[in-house]
Amino acid sequence: MKTEIKTKKLYYGFPVVLIGYKDSKWKYNVTTMSSSYSLGNTLTIGLASKSNAVANIKKYGEFTLNIPCQEILNKVEMAGFHSGQNKIGMADMTYDLGEKVDAPLLGIECRVEHIVEHGDYTNFIATIERRVICDEMLNEDGSLNSIEFNPIYFMGDDKERIYRYFNNDTKKLGENMGCRSEDDSICG
Repeated sequence: MKTEIKTKKLYYGFPVVLIGYKDSKWKYNVTTMSSSYSLGNTLTIGLASKSNAVANIKKYGEFTLNIPCQEILNKVEMAGFHSGQNKIGMADMTYDLGEKVDAPLLGIECRVEHIVEHGDYTNFIATIERRVICDEMLNEDGSLNSIEFNPIYFMGDDKERIYRYFNNDTKKLGENMGCRSEDDSICG
C-alpha cells in the first residue's frame, strides 16, 4: 500500500555540496546546496533565484563545486545560511583559487553555458573545466577511491530535513545481476 503525502518539498537523498563563486562585495564566497547532477563533462546546479550566489554566478559566469566531508559539517551548514554575508569568513574556511576559473575552493571547476529560470529557482548548466580531488581519496593508480568517498546526503520534507551518511557496504557494477562490470558480454 502507498499513501500520498502532503509536502511542498521532498529531498530523497542528494549530496550536499559547497558552491564557490566570485562575489562582487566579498571578493569570494561560498554557499551550500544539494541540487546538482553531472553527466559527462556537464554539471547542472539549481539555486534559489533571489540568492547572492545566483546574482554573482550570473555576473561572473563561473563557479566551483566541492564535495565536503562530515568532519566540516558545521562549516558547511553555516555556509547554507546568511545570504549576502561573508560566509567564508564566518565559517573560517581556508581555500585556494581554481586554475581554470576565478572562484574559491578547489573541486570541480565550472564555466556557465546556459541559465534556465524556473519558478523561484535558477539552474546553471555548466561545462566542467577541471576536476581536483584530495590525494587521500585516490587509489594508487590515480582513480577515485569510491569505498572511502563519504559525502553528506540531504533528505527530508517540509517537516524535517536531515543529513545522512553512507555505510561501508559496497558492490561493484553488475554484481547484483550475478556478473562483473568487466564482463561486457553479460553486463553490457
